Amino acid sequence: MLSYENLFISLLLLFCCYATYTDLRERKIKNFCSYGLIYAGILSQVISVLSGSNGLLSSIFTVVGGFLIVLALYWFGVFAAGDAKLVWGASLLMPAGLFSEATAFAQYTPTTLIINIFVPYCVILVTYLCLKTDVQQKWQAFMLIFQREDFRKQIFERIFQLIFLLGLRQFVILSLRWLGIEVGLWHQLLVVFSLYFILSYYVKKFGLERIRNYVVSVVMIQLIVITTPWTLSAWSQAYAPLLKIYLLYLTVFFFGRYFIENLDSMVLDREVNISDLKEGMVPAEQIIRVGGSDGEITYRKQEFALPNVLDSNIVLGTLPGGVSKEKAAELKQLATDGEFEDFDNTIRIQYSLRFAPMICLGVILTLLCRGPFFTFFQ
Repeated sequence: MLSYENLFISLLLLFCCYATYTDLRERKIKNFCSYGLIYAGILSQVISVLSGSNGLLSSIFTVVGGFLIVLALYWFGVFAAGDAKLVWGASLLMPAGLFSEATAFAQYTPTTLIINIFVPYCVILVTYLCLKTDVQQKWQAFMLIFQREDFRKQIFERIFQLIFLLGLRQFVILSLRWLGIEVGLWHQLLVVFSLYFILSYYVKKFGLERIRNYVVSVVMIQLIVITTPWTLSAWSQAYAPLLKIYLLYLTVFFFGRYFIENLDSMVLDREVNISDLKEGMVPAEQIIRVGGSDGEITYRKQEFALPNVLDSNIVLGTLPGGVSKEKAAELKQLATDGEFEDFDNTIRIQYSLRFAPMICLGVILTLLCRGPFFTFFQ
């Protein structure tokens, strides 16, 4: 391995270890640490292109794709801002030569790093929750998924999302073919998912769900049928990768998520009065501002959700960064003004997790395994 690549690995480990130290001690990732990692990562990408160890297009996909991935995870409330910047910088600083002998999927460091962070985290969390609950509690947590008021609505919503995603994939493939651009499967999927998230945001923002479900989805079905040859191999080749990813998404982020949330609520959540809210506490539910037709503003609680950080109506979200000092003071003032009397001025709080150590673990696994950790056992 080249000497500058060893230097970048040393810098990467140094930044991650320092972020872990400050996160555990102060519950804070210093800006100079996260931004320093990003700047060093961009410099690493430039050097790898100039030295010929990485292609320009591949480097651009790493920089832009990595940013979009962590932005989506921040947008949906999975990462705090400091965690997102740290992960993006770490994915950029991974030397391209480290993955030269790996498969095409493993060479894309942003997704590899995300896998090596979240899979061990989920394993640790699920193991802990399963050990702390008995069989009856687990069964109750599973059945609560089907007892949700919006269960049927959410299932239909995800069917329409799948149709939209499959149709969008076919549209992207046809457009790239018409433009004469050839890209690999994973780059295709990156473009498809990026467009999907962007369009889904505007659909939600402007309330276009009905148009997407009953107009666009019909057009997408026709596009899929017309442009795909009527053979099993053709349909499998065209849509199997997306279907596998979407089924994994449903299993993990729908059924698995609600199951773990229910167990988590039984084991780790506690209810506190908003007057006792402190900086760093992580909410297990949201407070939403609702405007009436007469201009009157009311507040209601909503269970844990992956929030849109750009939604100004979310007064208190479930972001992993916890409640800031200013936000705690704002909520206490609203409680004093009687705005939260409908839910007795209480909010559920979840166990506060320091996530930088998990990011550091993911970086170490990526460096050791030179790809997703499970490839080490193959």
